[in-house]
Amino acid sequence: MPSVTRQERKRQQTRDRIAKVAFDLFETHGYDAVTMDHIATAADVARGTLYNHFAVKEAVLAHWMHAQLKIDLAPLVVEVMRKNSFNGRVATLLEASAAWWEQHRRYLAPYIRYRFQGVGQVPRGEEPTSSLVTAYTMLIERGQQDGEIRQDASAPRLAHYLHFLYFSALMRWVDDGDLSLADEFADVLEFFNEGAMGTR
Repeated sequence: MPSVTRQERKRQQTRDRIAKVAFDLFETHGYDAVTMDHIATAADVARGTLYNHFAVKEAVLAHWMHAQLKIDLAPLVVEVMRKNSFNGRVATLLEASAAWWEQHRRYLAPYIRYRFQGVGQVPRGEEPTSSLVTAYTMLIERGQQDGEIRQDASAPRLAHYLHFLYFSALMRWVDDGDLSLADEFADVLEFFNEGAMGTR
C-alpha cells in the first residue's frame, strides 16, 4: 500500500476539520439553515478553499458520516467477529447500523440524494467507498471460507449486492416513518441469504 504523503495527510486533516465544524453547525442550526458560506466562516477558511475540498454541502455531510462510520465500525467489528455464523455477524452489524441511523435520521435524505447523484461520476469532494462495503466483503469472505456463502461469485461483488439492498431499506424507511429500520434490515439479510447461501 502506498504511503500517504504529508500533503495528502494535511488535506485529509483539513477536510476532517471542515466536516466536523459543519456537522456542529447542522446540529445547532439545522441542516437546511446552514449554507456553504456559514461553513467557510465557522471553519475559518476562504470560500475558494472550502469549494476546493467540497463542491456542495451534501459532500461535507457525506464526508463527516463516512469518517464517523469508520470510527464507529472499529470496535463493532470486534464484537461482530465473536459471532459464530455469517448470519449472526451480519445481523449484529445491521442492528448497530439501524441504531446509528435512528440517531442521524434527519440527515439521511440529503445523504442518499448526494450518493445517488454521483453514480457514474466522481464529483469533486466525493468520498471513497463506504467502510460498510469493506466490512461486508470481510464477512462474506469468512462465510465463503466456512462454506456458508456460495463461492461462484466474488466477495466484493456480493458485498455490493448487499450494500444496494441496504440502501433500498434506508430509502423505504426515510419515505415511511412508520417502518422499523431494524425490521427492514432483517428483511435485507433474509433476502440476501436466499441468493447467497452456499449448499452444504
